[in-house]
Amino acid sequence: MDRRIINKILKAIDINKGQIVLLQFWGEDSQRDILHNFSFEVLSLGASPIEFQQSRLVNYEMFTNASDTCFNDKYYALFDNVDIVIDICMYKAVLPLPKLTENKEKMDIYRKYMSKLFSTLSKKEKFVQIRIPSEENAIESGLESNIFIEKMNKAYDIDYDDLKKRCEEKVMELEGKSNAVIKTGANCELSLCLEERKWYIDAGDGDLPCGEIAVAPIEEKTNGTVYFEKIFIDTDVTADKVILTIENGKIIKSDSDIFNEFLNELPPNGDIICELGIGMNENVEELTGYTVLDEKMAGTFHLGIGMNTLFGGKNECPMHMDFVGVGELLFL
Repeated sequence: MDRRIINKILKAIDINKGQIVLLQFWGEDSQRDILHNFSFEVLSLGASPIEFQQSRLVNYEMFTNASDTCFNDKYYALFDNVDIVIDICMYKAVLPLPKLTENKEKMDIYRKYMSKLFSTLSKKEKFVQIRIPSEENAIESGLESNIFIEKMNKAYDIDYDDLKKRCEEKVMELEGKSNAVIKTGANCELSLCLEERKWYIDAGDGDLPCGEIAVAPIEEKTNGTVYFEKIFIDTDVTADKVILTIENGKIIKSDSDIFNEFLNELPPNGDIICELGIGMNENVEELTGYTVLDEKMAGTFHLGIGMNTLFGGKNECPMHMDFVGVGELLFL
């Protein structure tokens, strides 16, 4: 990712002069050039960067030597003056080296540290996560490395002002609409009650790459059926040509054995329809199976299951997962 794209992203986050920006870097020493490039561009916007590295290799050594007396309240107070947090992810955040997980005592210290750190940083004005087009993230996506890097860079290299404007216009169009109907497949129809739930815009200051609007429908009032050409359950597990049946907000069955097996393994409240999203990023041009990209594709919708308390809902759940589809959306 070059500095031109980094600058566009930081402007979209709306970093202002005088702010303190914590750049939390999930990567190794050999990858720190990209962290420094973010620092340089934060400085160019008149703000102050703090470089904060979360290396898996270093964290293993640190927490192997850490005790319960480490990382007390004085440590977390160091972040009191931070305005914006940007997670720069060369690989999946938080996940440690496997050999740390084998040490229960040290892993408990690591979990407590990460839990308290997230709780502290999530209270800041903005908390943004950027997935870097890297080899490590390509492996997680299930895409070939060159394809992943090309598509991610393209999704990032957009006109963020135009995206925000289109998202705002779409939300204004939908304000006051209390119901949504999704028509998919040959004869599937799903009704969702929106009532006074608020639409949220992701146009640069949330999950990146960005480009969607989303709402938490009334959890008990989603009913009907919906068709998906393909549901990506895991990197190498898919359910094809699936019809889901939803009653009172809960997925009660599907016509796919693969999906039903997945459904039976969900945690409590994991089978509740918790989100309706609409993709708005015109630089995402095809579905790939990588939800981070797919759900942002213009012309698609996505339904989320699980947790929605962070965007206006009331469904408590330890997970959130999106299914991306194509169909006709009507708002009443």
